[in-house]
Amino acid sequence: MRGAASKVFDVSGAVADVGRAFREHGEEGALALVQAMLETLARTNAALELDRMRLLKKHLGKTSERVTDEQLGFLFAMLPEEERPKDALVPAVATAPLEAGDEATGDAPTAPPSGKKRGRDNHGRKPLPDSLRRVDVPLAVPAEERVCAVCGKDKVCLGHDVSEVLCFKPAELFVERQVKEKLACPDECKGELVTAPAPEKVIEKGRPDASLLAKIVVGKYDDFEPLNRQKKFFERYGASIPVSTMVGWVAATATALEPIAKLILKLVLEGYVLQADDTGLKVLDEKEPGGAKRGHLWFYVADSTLCAVVYTPDWTKESAGIFLTARKGGYLQADAYKGWDHLFTREEDPLIEVGCWAHARRPFVELAERGEARAAVMLHHVKKLYAVERAATEAGDGPDERLARRRRDSAPVLEAIAKWIAEVLAKEPPKSALAGAAGYIHNQWTALTRFLEDGALPIDNTLVERALRGVGQGRKNFLFAGSDAGAIRAATIYTITATCRLCGVDPLAYVEDVLRKLSTGRWPYARLRELLPDQWRKTAPASALLAPRR
Repeated sequence: MRGAASKVFDVSGAVADVGRAFREHGEEGALALVQAMLETLARTNAALELDRMRLLKKHLGKTSERVTDEQLGFLFAMLPEEERPKDALVPAVATAPLEAGDEATGDAPTAPPSGKKRGRDNHGRKPLPDSLRRVDVPLAVPAEERVCAVCGKDKVCLGHDVSEVLCFKPAELFVERQVKEKLACPDECKGELVTAPAPEKVIEKGRPDASLLAKIVVGKYDDFEPLNRQKKFFERYGASIPVSTMVGWVAATATALEPIAKLILKLVLEGYVLQADDTGLKVLDEKEPGGAKRGHLWFYVADSTLCAVVYTPDWTKESAGIFLTARKGGYLQADAYKGWDHLFTREEDPLIEVGCWAHARRPFVELAERGEARAAVMLHHVKKLYAVERAATEAGDGPDERLARRRRDSAPVLEAIAKWIAEVLAKEPPKSALAGAAGYIHNQWTALTRFLEDGALPIDNTLVERALRGVGQGRKNFLFAGSDAGAIRAATIYTITATCRLCGVDPLAYVEDVLRKLSTGRWPYARLRELLPDQWRKTAPASALLAPRR
C-alpha cells in the first residue's frame, strides 16, 4: 500500500491503489484496502496526538502525575460495565440518562468523596519556623489613650498581643582583614621575629573565603544561578568578580570536595538497594558538529541516603556500565534502559533487576489525559499498590512488616493487573499506544514484581528522579558545560548537593563548614566518613537542617 506507511500520506497514490484493487479484486478488495489504510492512518494520528500532548505538557502543563478518583470515575463511566474493575467508583451523574426536560450543564461529574475531607480545618497560614531568630519590637499605646477617659487614672498593662511579620535582611559582602601579630625581643639582641600564622585557605593565596566559595557553587548547582547572574548579584553589593575568576574558584572548590565525593561513590556501590537514572548534559566540544555534544550525568541513590553522580561523554552501554562494574551483585532499580541488561546477565555477581512502577504507570497517565478510558483500569490498580505502600509508611512498618503487608494486600492487585494486561495484548493492535504501555509491563513483569521478595525494596524509582531534577532546571539557565573536565566537576558538586538534600542538610552551610575543615590539610582520611552529610547533620545547628527528601 503505497503512501499509507510513509511519513506524508500520498493521497493520489492511495486513490490509484484503491482503483487498481477494485479492478483486480472487486468491491470487497477495494474496501479491505481502504480499511487497512484508515487503520494505519488512525494509528499514526494517535501516535502524533500523543506526541503533541507530551510536548504541550512538557512546556505548559503540570508535572504531577497524580490521578484523582474523580478523574478515574469520569473515565470509568465511558467504559462498558463488564470492562470496569468491580470496586471502581463511577459517578452516578455520568451514567444516568437525562430525563425529559433535563438540560446538560457541561459540569464535570463528581465521584463519591474519598480520602481526607476538605474543610475549614485545612485552611490558615502555617506558623513561621521556630529556627528563625525573633526580634521583639515594643509597640506602646499612644500617650493620649493611656489615661482612662472616665476616671482619669493611668491604665495598667494586662499583657500583650503578639503578631509575627517575616522580614528580610539583605546579604552582605565584607572584607575580613586578617591582622597578624608580630613579636620581637625588646632588647636589641637580634632574636627571632615571630608572626602569627595565617588561617588556612581553600585556595592558596586566594582571596575568597570558604563562605563565598560555598555561595557560588551552591548557587550555581543547587539554586540554578549561572555565574554571569551571580556576577550581577555581587556587583549590587559592591564587588566586581569576573566570571572567569569564578570559573577558577568553582574548579578549585570541586577539587577540594573531591575526597568527599569519592567516598560517597565508594559507599554507594556498597549500598543494599541502588537506584539509577540519567539525564543529558550539553558539553562544548570543537570536534563535534555544531561545536557541542550530548554528555550524560548518571545518578545513583543508595538506600535513600547517599547519591553519587557520574559523568560520561556519551550514552552507550559501555558508559552506562563503567561505574556499576565494581558493584558485586545486589539490587539495581531502574527503568528498562537496555544499557543495563548486560549487568543482569553477566556470569559473575550479576545485579538483580528491580522495576519501577512510576515508569510503568506514566504512559497510562498520558493515555488517560488523551481520554483513553481503558487506561483508567490500570491506573486504578496501580493506585491500590501505592495505597498499600502509604499504609505501610504511616504504620511505621519495618522491612519484614512491609513485606508481609505487600504479600497480603498487593499480591492480589498484581494478579488482577497480569490478567488485564493479557487481555489487552490479546485484543489490541500491537502498534497502538495502549498495547505499547501494556507491553512494557508484560516485558518487565519479573522486575516489577520483585518488591514482593524484599520489604526493603522501594516500589518505584522516583527518589533518584527527584535527585536529578535539578540538572534539568539548571540546564535552562546555564545551558551547557564548557568541557568534559567541567562536566566532571559538575558531577562532583552534584554528588555533594544531592546527598545533602537526601539527608536533610542545607548544602550552603554544609559546603562552607566542610571546606574549612578540609582546607587545613590536617583532617585525617580515617575520619572522612564523619564529614558525610548523614553524619554531619548529627552535630549541625538546627538552622542547617532541612526536611530529608524521601
